[in-house]
Amino acid sequence: MSDGVFMRSFFKAYKDILVYHDYGPLLLFWNVADLANNRVLWMSYGEALDGGNEWAYFQYCLYFVVALGMLFSLPNIRSCSRFVGTYLLLYIFSTTRFLFNVFSDPEFAAGEVGRSLVVTGVYFTLWVWIYVKMRVEIMHKDLRG
Repeated sequence: MSDGVFMRSFFKAYKDILVYHDYGPLLLFWNVADLANNRVLWMSYGEALDGGNEWAYFQYCLYFVVALGMLFSLPNIRSCSRFVGTYLLLYIFSTTRFLFNVFSDPEFAAGEVGRSLVVTGVYFTLWVWIYVKMRVEIMHKDLRG
């Protein structure tokens, strides 16, 4: 098999995964990991207040509530897509806030901003893909009746 044919079949396999495979298991495991990793479970509001991170604590609370909503509404695609959309909006908001800090605080910008932006881009792509897949599935269900 030539390199060109191998590369085409390699990328076609990944395209097929993205187009034809379901997002449900990914969303289930993501939610469980997200809930278990959420800082609300591992620090108190007092600790956040002492560190000057009360806004971040509030943001983690919102992520926690939305992730719980996704987890419990996973069997109902319409409800779950609303929670995924809300999660995506929260993610956009927190990314905008992060970028504001990068450009307004030279001390903050001196950290590992590049790595954080790459990770943020990957997560954003993941959430957009899940949301679009859900909305397309809802549209197909509506068209089929």
